Amino acid sequence: MTEKLVKKIKPYTDVIAVSSVAEALEHLKEHRVDLILTALRLKDDDGTKICAYVRENHHYLPVIVVSGDVDNRLKERLLGSDVTDYMDKAAGQKGLEIFLSGLLQPEDQINGKILYIEDSAVVAHATKKLLQNHNLDITHTLSVTDAKALIPDAESAAEQFDLVLTDYYLKNNETAMDILKYVRSELGLDKIDMPFVIMTGDENTENQKKILQSGANDLIGKPVNQEALVKKIKFQIRFTQFHRAKTAQAD
Repeated sequence: MTEKLVKKIKPYTDVIAVSSVAEALEHLKEHRVDLILTALRLKDDDGTKICAYVRENHHYLPVIVVSGDVDNRLKERLLGSDVTDYMDKAAGQKGLEIFLSGLLQPEDQINGKILYIEDSAVVAHATKKLLQNHNLDITHTLSVTDAKALIPDAESAAEQFDLVLTDYYLKNNETAMDILKYVRSELGLDKIDMPFVIMTGDENTENQKKILQSGANDLIGKPVNQEALVKKIKFQIRFTQFHRAKTAQAD
């Protein structure tokens, strides 16, 4: 039923169905996916084990829990930050359709506001033009110091921006880690509240892993592949906007 629903919303989507945690982990070791939907109670283990594996081994891959046990888990604080979002089965098939429609909206319908940090005027001009051509609104700053001044608190950051895009190395010995730590620690905005895409020329996988473990959602290699950059940004914005809209409705 879920596969039919997904293909109704987005016809050319490949849906891979498995029935256990072991099967899910085996598939994830060999194949790339864009979104995971999981029950909590599976025949061999708890669905949150899949969430934990994803957080340890992948970039910020969204994991959505669809279960009748969500309310109890939330009350007992057992879902944790590994889960991107959740839906109670009590909402029924129509509820799931509305939920998935928000998650799977076409890329050309996605727009958003980006805080962009880049100290090269030439690179910034080209990148801004590219993203603006894809219905993305860009606010460019040359440094982390300037960026911090634009987002003095969590509320203003969330109101003004849907995503932070930054080069790793910046002028005055600043790096992307400076703004990343500021947003994650001082403002208290997590990966779904304010996603980060970081551009880096460092191909060392251990260094890349450290950046992701520090709170970045995704990386884009330099020289930048323009198509990949747009896809990565819109992918993150889609989930952040959906999460914000869902939270606003709950309030």
